Amino acid sequence: MTVTDELIGEYLGRLEAAARGLPPDRGAELVAEIREHIDTVLAQSPDRTEATVRTILDRLGTPEEIVQEAGVGLPETSLVRAATAGQASPRTRAGAFEIAVVILLLIGGIVLPLLGWLIGAVLLWASARWTLRDKLIGTLVFPGGLVIPAYYFLFWSGSTTCDGTGHCESSGTSAGTASTVLLVTLVGSLASAAYLMHRARRSGD
Repeated sequence: MTVTDELIGEYLGRLEAAARGLPPDRGAELVAEIREHIDTVLAQSPDRTEATVRTILDRLGTPEEIVQEAGVGLPETSLVRAATAGQASPRTRAGAFEIAVVILLLIGGIVLPLLGWLIGAVLLWASARWTLRDKLIGTLVFPGGLVIPAYYFLFWSGSTTCDGTGHCESSGTSAGTASTVLLVTLVGSLASAAYLMHRARRSGD
């Protein structure tokens, strides 16, 4: 399933949930109408990108607004059920695209040195799911993701040289410094990834 298919599926899923307060026939008809409208507009569009789909869905309005308009003239109890169903169905999980972005930011630089993290950063800034603040945090804390912790874990080395008089000197990064850098960058990278996932789930509320 592509990102655009997932966006449409999630939107229609929210619409179906919000339409539970409508008469069954009207709810099914409403979802079918919106699905047909989306397919028609996409068929007339020059491309089927994520931006195109998001624009179409934004122009339609939220599923709750569509159901509220469709429920005009229905008994008040039906409208209350429709509104309640819409409020109870927030977008509670991130999609495959958002998960892929966070993974690339976290370990992309390890799998594809430098390039993997850069791809994740570009996708992060291209996505409409995160705010400017989210994107800045995801990019700047910490650039490269787990590359630095992995480097220190795999390649750090320190050595001590002693002369004949018993005087010893250490070369390279000390164990204490290496451990501190490793811990700070590891915690910071994981915290940044967790924050982005949290924001991706919350953005659909």
